[in-house]
Amino acid sequence: MNNRRPPSPPGSALFGHIPRWYRDPVKLMTDAARCGDVARLWLAGDMFLLNHPQHVKHVLQDNHQNYRKGWVFERIKPYWGESLLTADGDSWLRQRRRIQPSFKREHTVGFAPDITRHTAQMLDRWEQAAETGQELLLYDEMTQLALVIAGDVLFGVELQGKASPMAGAVKTALRVLKTRVSSLVPVPLWLPTAQNRRFHRAMRTLNDGVTGIIEQNRRSPNGGRFFRMLMDARDAETGERMSETQLHDEAIGMLQQGHDTVGETLAWTWYLLSLHPEIERKLHDEVSQVLGDRVPVVADLERLKYAALVVHESLRLFPPVWLIPRDAIDDDEVGGYRIPAGSTVLLCPYVTHRHRDFWENPEAFDPERFLPETSKGRPRHAFFPFGGGPRLCMGVDMAIMETLLILSMVVQRYRLHVVSGHREEPETIIDMVPRHGVRAIVRKRQAHARSVTA
Repeated sequence: MNNRRPPSPPGSALFGHIPRWYRDPVKLMTDAARCGDVARLWLAGDMFLLNHPQHVKHVLQDNHQNYRKGWVFERIKPYWGESLLTADGDSWLRQRRRIQPSFKREHTVGFAPDITRHTAQMLDRWEQAAETGQELLLYDEMTQLALVIAGDVLFGVELQGKASPMAGAVKTALRVLKTRVSSLVPVPLWLPTAQNRRFHRAMRTLNDGVTGIIEQNRRSPNGGRFFRMLMDARDAETGERMSETQLHDEAIGMLQQGHDTVGETLAWTWYLLSLHPEIERKLHDEVSQVLGDRVPVVADLERLKYAALVVHESLRLFPPVWLIPRDAIDDDEVGGYRIPAGSTVLLCPYVTHRHRDFWENPEAFDPERFLPETSKGRPRHAFFPFGGGPRLCMGVDMAIMETLLILSMVVQRYRLHVVSGHREEPETIIDMVPRHGVRAIVRKRQAHARSVTA
């Protein structure tokens, strides 16, 4: 096996790349990608950034048995527990077998009316902001809407009054976890530091909310259809149901993943559209032609082709899951370089989505790059915002459906204008979020249907 060492970006002789990671992890990954398709980083030991789509495919699909979640996910288990996100091996496989049937299309398409109903409620609330010129933080608006939707469609509960504190608790907990992941020696959570106290307060808020959701579903025969499927789900081979702890951990994971990807994607999409009025016009024209003023339904999504291109391009430039770590179980070779057993490989959608061999003018916002004729020949793993291989996110179709429904309904009623001089930059709080929240003004676009009953 080749023992050549991959190139590295500049770093500290004493502390490696740790200071650069603390200052700006996105720039560190970008600079590392410029070194080549395999780059070596010194963070918590030896790490290797793999930038080529073939390397991504190798780790996530072709040789996925040799890669496990590893130490990064051990550090975030105080938040996610033993859920699908953190589990490995047989425990992951059992959970996947139990849960995957619940995400079949015949189940998730039935959520569309709930999505449009909650979106219409948000849009009605925006009327006053449109009349007064009040600024909105679109990141907060989108994540809270997505959290309310997740509470309803997944768990059959009303989170309208609880969305803001729960969303705030999620942000607080994830900020602490980000520090723990990037620290060489994280402070034990049992020590009563200010940061640990913030984490435990946030987790109490989140755990109490999830416990209430589970109890409400147990008491009500008309609880959330999706969650009842989870409670009744059995392993196809053993016939076992989930334990109470597993059910709680999966509920937290689904609430988190069920709202953050949609909220973050929409926030970045509004920001990008505001900077590119010609693309925004094309989107508005398509929505007007396909929908007019009526409430969208799932069947409309096939005709909202340009809207889908816009969402894909937003996911390319600002993928919510911007970095995917894996630990090598045995020695491997990637791109002519040895990957030692126990080392960590980093797959970074943010930089692979900008690989100049596969993306022309990669920094530009150009939805038409996803047209069939311009996508021809592009490797599948040049674009992987939802991961890949056996651990591909099960909720991809549902997330895209929800994003398109919300996007089209907002476009029907409003134009969103980023506040003059406002510029966003990515902040990596586990996911990639807009650091300044996307400050915007909403303006009424046209007459619209004020009553949504579909």
